[in-house]
Amino acid sequence: MNMKNKLMDKRFIGSTAALILGVLCLAAGITDPSNNLLVAAPALILGALAYRSAKKRSLKIVSSSNIRIALEWTAILIIILLVVMLKDLLELIATDPFPIVIIPVWAVTAYIIAFLKGRK
Repeated sequence: MNMKNKLMDKRFIGSTAALILGVLCLAAGITDPSNNLLVAAPALILGALAYRSAKKRSLKIVSSSNIRIALEWTAILIIILLVVMLKDLLELIATDPFPIVIIPVWAVTAYIIAFLKGRK
């Protein structure tokens, strides 16, 4: 399978879209650091990569190794730390919940679902 087919694999269309959106959010966040996209972008990118890795393990495309699982959980931990270490977190949640709460929670939840499916 060549690189284009790997990126366009229908089984990974959601994580591919999340990766693309994450890169676009990162570019927007860098050009305007006053918005909260610098929290959403890494959450999207890391969440999509962790999810994709867990899904590949569950589909038996790659072998399940302790290093792979540790890297997935490290990505999830970074997402959580990005949010909880924000200054004025409660105010940010009240004023702009989508990049501060919804995207990180979605990324972590999607990963946990993929992780649990892989354990069955």
